[in-house]
Amino acid sequence: MLARFDFTRPRTIIVAAVLLGVAAGLAGAVFHSIVTEPRVDDAIALEEAAADHGGDGEAEITVDRSDQRGAGLFVAYALTGAAFGLLLAVASLSLRTTTGGPFHRVLVSGVVLAGAVTVTPWLKYPPNPPAVGDPDTVGERERLYVLAIVLGALLLAGAAHLSARLRRAGWPDDRRSAVVAVAAIVAFAVLFVALPSSPDPVGAPANLVWQFRLNSLTGNLLVWTLLTLGLGVLWAEAARAAAAGPAQNSMPLSAEIPAS
Repeated sequence: MLARFDFTRPRTIIVAAVLLGVAAGLAGAVFHSIVTEPRVDDAIALEEAAADHGGDGEAEITVDRSDQRGAGLFVAYALTGAAFGLLLAVASLSLRTTTGGPFHRVLVSGVVLAGAVTVTPWLKYPPNPPAVGDPDTVGERERLYVLAIVLGALLLAGAAHLSARLRRAGWPDDRRSAVVAVAAIVAFAVLFVALPSSPDPVGAPANLVWQFRLNSLTGNLLVWTLLTLGLGVLWAEAARAAAAGPAQNSMPLSAEIPAS
């Protein structure tokens, strides 16, 4: 079956990664609907209780809750998974000239992207459940979170550029990898310190907030894990099938023609 897909063509790899990303995103949505959404309901109940006891009035609901935890959740995570798949395909294709097979290249790309796009922003600006925090800071928090992702992606591109230059300069793989890793760690540490702190004070119970934050991180890492393993295995199997095809076709016939 894999022989029908030409994984030597970048378009095939990109399409496969996007489709796998959609599937991984839907799996992440299932995780959140079971594990994370109850924490969101708890946060909303706390806000409504505060409003009933002399808060700022009734809680403003702009989107129906059933839509948020139903179709909206699954569509959002399907699109997120597709975007992750596109990033993973591009990063993996950029490593085709390096040593190691397809699975190794996809695994390295997935780990680096997950760290830059998901873990780094989460460490600096961990998300809060809806209805928790000051609504006036939502826009600023979103801008800071996106800024952290963009700067992390730029640092990642810089690390890839440094690695390519050192490779062209003839550096051994072990020395080049060590230098690039140290440079990337220092750059991300500087980024982490330089970015401003979150402007949103959180008054909700810490247990509720951190359960939501850890569930959010786990769900995103689940998407990255399923996507990375899926594309890595699929690409590696396709490469093995392509390599075995010509060898099988070139084998001599084992049956001999009987003499007349």
